[in-house]
Amino acid sequence: MGKLIFRLVLSFLVFVGVFMLIQDYLTPESFGKYGHYRANSLDDNKKIIPQFKGEDACASCHEDIYEKKSETVSFDDDEYILHSNLKCETCHSPKIDARTECKIKPPKLESTRKMCGQCHSINASRKNKIKMIDMSDHNTEKNCVECHNPHNPWIE
Repeated sequence: MGKLIFRLVLSFLVFVGVFMLIQDYLTPESFGKYGHYRANSLDDNKKIIPQFKGEDACASCHEDIYEKKSETVSFDDDEYILHSNLKCETCHSPKIDARTECKIKPPKLESTRKMCGQCHSINASRKNKIKMIDMSDHNTEKNCVECHNPHNPWIE
């Protein structure tokens, strides 16, 4: 019985020793300097170029569209969440970094039925505040933006 316990304890000590060596090898040098994270990650994150410009940058050049998007309206005697609650970059996904001017390389609009259907296709789990449409039945031969202005979609 003594030999078995000795082998078990020896195996356990070898396992713990190997684990500690691997942990020491894989743990970054700056880990734990400012708490329980890698301190060098702060510098790494500063190097990342932001992709989104923000709502104010869009509104500064596109005031007319921003005002139109902000209008309130009552639709079919129901109150729906309007596109005024969406940020511009929800549909105009950034294809450039935030430091590049939009006039040089404008962001593109994903104006497909699939894009609109992400929010507007019938889904029982969504709140009824979003106007839902049966995308397989509603004007299947057309793209949504052919009939609806995405900045003011309730006017056809």
